[in-house]
Amino acid sequence: MQNYDYLKLAIQQQGVTLQQVAEACDMTKGYLSQLLNQKIKSPSASKLEALHHFLALDYPYRQKVVGVIFGKFYPLHTGHIYLIQRACSQVDELHIIMGHDEPRDRQLFEESAMSEQPTTADRLRWLLQTFKYQKNIRIHSFNEEGVEPYPHGWDIWSQEISAFMAEKQINAQRVYTSEQDDAAMFERYLNIETIVVDAKRSFINISGHQIRQDPFRYWDYIPTEVKPFFVRKVALLGGESSGKSTLVNKLANIFNTTSAWEYGRDYVFSQLGGDEMALQYSDYDKIALGQAQYIDFAVKYANKVAFIDTDFVTTQAFCIKYEGKAHPFVQALIAEYRFDLVILLENNVPWVADGLRSLGSSVDRKEFQLLLIDLLQQNGIPFVQVKEDDYDSRFLRCIELVEQVLLKSSSTLNGDRLLSE
Repeated sequence: MQNYDYLKLAIQQQGVTLQQVAEACDMTKGYLSQLLNQKIKSPSASKLEALHHFLALDYPYRQKVVGVIFGKFYPLHTGHIYLIQRACSQVDELHIIMGHDEPRDRQLFEESAMSEQPTTADRLRWLLQTFKYQKNIRIHSFNEEGVEPYPHGWDIWSQEISAFMAEKQINAQRVYTSEQDDAAMFERYLNIETIVVDAKRSFINISGHQIRQDPFRYWDYIPTEVKPFFVRKVALLGGESSGKSTLVNKLANIFNTTSAWEYGRDYVFSQLGGDEMALQYSDYDKIALGQAQYIDFAVKYANKVAFIDTDFVTTQAFCIKYEGKAHPFVQALIAEYRFDLVILLENNVPWVADGLRSLGSSVDRKEFQLLLIDLLQQNGIPFVQVKEDDYDSRFLRCIELVEQVLLKSSSTLNGDRLLSE
C-alpha cells in the first residue's frame, strides 16, 4: 500500500488545514484523513490527482531528490562553484549551508592576505549573487561557534547540523563534497549517502587555504564577487595641480587595472554648470557619496590593485577650506573607507589653471598641503609622501611603492585545514 507521508509533509509545509485541502480537492475531510493514514485500499485516481495538483506535487508522485553541501566558503572560489554546479544538476533541490564562527573566522582573516575582512553577510552575498539565477539552490547560514575546529568535533557538529536541517525542513538524501576523508564522516554521523566530486582536484586544483595565503597567484580562481576583498586599494592625494589625476591614469594603465576618477570634478560640471563658485556646504555629502560609488566600482572590477584619485580626506579638506567647517557625512566615509596605500604628492610641480582651480599661490598650496597632512594624522591614516619634483621620477617612485604593497599580499598560514576548504 502507498505511503502518503509525503502528502502530510506537503500539507504541513503549506500551512493549510485538512478541511481546506478536502474542500479544494472535492472530497470530505474524513475521506482525506483516511487516505493519508492509509485506510483506503483503492483511493480514487481523480482525487489523488486533484490532491497532488493542489499541493503542487508531481503526479504520479516521484520522490524529490534533495542534496546538501556544507562549507565555510572563506572565500568562495571556483572549486566550490564546480562542486555546487555538479551537485545541483543531479538533484531537484540543493541546499548550501555556510558555517560561520566569529573567533575562527577572525583568525582566518588575521592569518590571511585579505585586505578586508568579510562579514557573515558578505559571504552569504557571494553565494546568493553567484547562484541567483539557479532556482533549485537554497542558501543557509549556520552558526558553528563553540564546536571544536576541524577535524575534531564531528559528534557535536553533526548533532547541531541535524537539528538545524530538521528546523529548516531539509530532508537531504545526499551530501556532496570534494573531500574524500569527509565522505566517511558524513555517512557515519549523518547517515546520509555522500557523493565525492573531483576529490583529486583534476578539474580545478584550488583550496581556500591557497587563496588566503597567496591570492594574486591564484587570482583566476577567485569569483568577481569575492575579488574586492583581496584588491589592494591605492589612493593618491594632493592639492590642486599636483598631478595626481594624470598619475592615477598612468598607474592604472601600467598595472592594467581600474581607477576611480575624482567625482568632485564631474559633479561641478554636471550640477554646477562647470564653475565652483556655486559650490556650497550641502554639496559635499553628494560629492562624497559619488566618490564612494566610483571607488566601489573600480575595486569590484580591478586587476589586483585599484587606483583612487582623491579620497574623502581631500574632500573634507576642501570643505574646511571653502566652508570653514568639516562635514559629518564626509567624516563617516573617512572612517569607513581605508586604503592599503595612501600616497601624498608634494605640491612642488608647476600649477596649471584649468578653470576649476583657485589655490594657485604658493601660500595657498602650502596651507592646503599642511591641512591634508593634519587631517591624515588626526584620522590615524598612514601615508607616504612623494616629494620628487619631476613627473617621471614621481611615476617611478609610485610604481616602486605599489609593487611593495603587492609583494606583501602573501602570508603564511599555519592553521589546520577546516571543513570543506
